[in-house]
Amino acid sequence: MKKETEVREIIEYYAGQKEAKSQENLTAMLREIQETEGWIPAEACSIAAEKIGIKESMLACIIKLYPSLKSAPYVHEILLCTGERCQRKDSLELLAAVKEKLQTDKEGLSKDKRILLTTRNCLKKCSTSPNIYVDKVHYPNMTKDKLLKLIDKLRQE
Repeated sequence: MKKETEVREIIEYYAGQKEAKSQENLTAMLREIQETEGWIPAEACSIAAEKIGIKESMLACIIKLYPSLKSAPYVHEILLCTGERCQRKDSLELLAAVKEKLQTDKEGLSKDKRILLTTRNCLKKCSTSPNIYVDKVHYPNMTKDKLLKLIDKLRQE
């Protein structure tokens, strides 16, 4: 069965549920779409919103609320700490360097759509700042050179 047909069947199923507009139902639907596609395409959100009778922005909010839901087909995720202690050790300089290297859009997605850059105010690892996570693996005491080399390595995968 083609992915597009499978996604439409998932949407039809959840649109027919008694509590179709509940957050629980919408989240389950989005998770199933992601299992099928590997991510949640904007087109699927548009179709789902129309069928269920909600705004697309509601689905976008749910996707942002759950870090496990992906609105883009990225392969790697970089999470950079922008907390006060990391900032004192140049985390904002790291952020600027990564944004420039990846040519990120406003959502943090790299130009090649393979790497997602996100930030968090504090990763609670202040003693080893500046800190980043790449694909949920912690990298302490990060420097600009180490980070740019790490990005080059990610792009080769």
